[in-house]
Amino acid sequence: MPIYGLTGGIASGKTVALQIFDKHGVDTIDADELARLVIERGTEGARILEEAIGEQYFYDGALDRRLLREDMYQFPSLKQTVESIVHPLVRDALDKWIKKSSKSPYRILCSPLLIETNQHVTLDGVIVIDTPESIQLERGARRDSCAKDAFQKIITAQLPRHARLEHATLVVDNSGDFRSLFQQIHILHEKLSHD
Repeated sequence: MPIYGLTGGIASGKTVALQIFDKHGVDTIDADELARLVIERGTEGARILEEAIGEQYFYDGALDRRLLREDMYQFPSLKQTVESIVHPLVRDALDKWIKKSSKSPYRILCSPLLIETNQHVTLDGVIVIDTPESIQLERGARRDSCAKDAFQKIITAQLPRHARLEHATLVVDNSGDFRSLFQQIHILHEKLSHD
């Protein structure tokens, strides 16, 4: 059964796109969601992470994700430490998902770091949710209630748009509204279901 990677920059609309695939009955998994689950309060992952990066990022056993994300984009060594703990835990969870059986015509693995972590090389194709940087910045700063310059740093730290597009097998343009995104994914779903 084919597995396609779904990726895009921050605030490009990956989560909404994944929800649309999900509504079409496609078996999906979100690496971002897995990354949250493997370090939830009370997990072994959270304990290991707190030991590695310090208790200042935790409050009553729960990770302060916003503080950690802001600091990770300012301090590359912190980002490296967090990723060295979280990525293997996510990879294990993804391996289990890949091995389980499914009745879906194809499956979607959504990951913001699909290309950077070379996850895409084992998949049947890469779907890029493409959004101009100016729209990412507008949507992201509004969604996260943060200053545009802080959000710009996150965009700048990510894989550039052109590099993502170079790896794309299929591109979904999310510079429009929800209806446009839904229609494009509906057409893509029909195509992938019959390939």
